[in-house]
Amino acid sequence: MKKLIVAALLVVGLSTFAQVENQEKEGKEPMEKMSPGERAEKALKRMTKELKLTDAQQKQLKVIIAEQEAKRADVNFKPNKEDRLAINEKISKILTPEQNSTWDKIQEERKEKMKEKMKEKREERKNKKEEKAEKTEDK
Repeated sequence: MKKLIVAALLVVGLSTFAQVENQEKEGKEPMEKMSPGERAEKALKRMTKELKLTDAQQKQLKVIIAEQEAKRADVNFKPNKEDRLAINEKISKILTPEQNSTWDKIQEERKEKMKEKMKEKREERKNKKEEKAEKTEDK
């Protein structure tokens, strides 16, 4: 009996350790746990890396991103197409033509990833509904 308990504790401990280690490797902190300032800083770092921003561009974008993150922190804020277009327009005025083309490609890739994730989620929900229907039919 003692061996069974020790084995169970070992399995739980190892799986917990593996999950924590996996999160650290990814370097991803859930967005809801980050403050608006932290999210803005992370977004600016990502853009600096992807677009090779100058110091002047970083300062200009920092203001825009901080404004957007402050809006997003409001519980009642619902982003709409006009907001996104306005932000993208402000960003494109700061970037060089080469950076703008890179930014457009990045945005398009993100859009495609989101479409894929949404498609997967829809399929998962559909499969769960089908499984529930099968279980209720079996009874």
